[in-house]
Amino acid sequence: MAAERTIRIPLLTWRRLVAELHKRGKRRQESGAFLLGKTTVPDGRVEAFVCYDDLDPTALSKGIVMFHAKGFSELWDLCEKKELQVLADVHTHPTADVRQSSIDQDHPMLPVAGHVALILPRYGYASKWSMAGVGIHVFQGYGRWKSFPHDHPDAPIKLCTW
Repeated sequence: MAAERTIRIPLLTWRRLVAELHKRGKRRQESGAFLLGKTTVPDGRVEAFVCYDDLDPTALSKGIVMFHAKGFSELWDLCEKKELQVLADVHTHPTADVRQSSIDQDHPMLPVAGHVALILPRYGYASKWSMAGVGIHVFQGYGRWKSFPHDHPDAPIKLCTW
């Protein structure tokens, strides 16, 4: 099963997201964010993102992402307040390898079939103009994932101009 929809990220949002993750990673630790929008439309557009450490201040304190229950409570409160839903999540890896680690595979941020997870290389040092070099992974359920190169026609995430 691939993602049930295409998620569109406006280029300006992508540029802000990449810059923010790179800044928060400080070239020495992973960082991440949830991408928010409306799931009630066929092709969801990312309207906002929220960084893990804004929801859970301790999420990045070990150099890797360790997101705790309190952060999820904050996330659900924020989604309710803004009338948005989680469309995908994104986190960084220390090297150019954007394949999922065994920890990533075993612990999806949202363990729901169809959930999309992005991985940016080199602590967020990625292109602000394209998704080249970004890992795109769709949770299939039961510990299984399907991965896409950024330019694959069936990739569930696309950049857009609006």
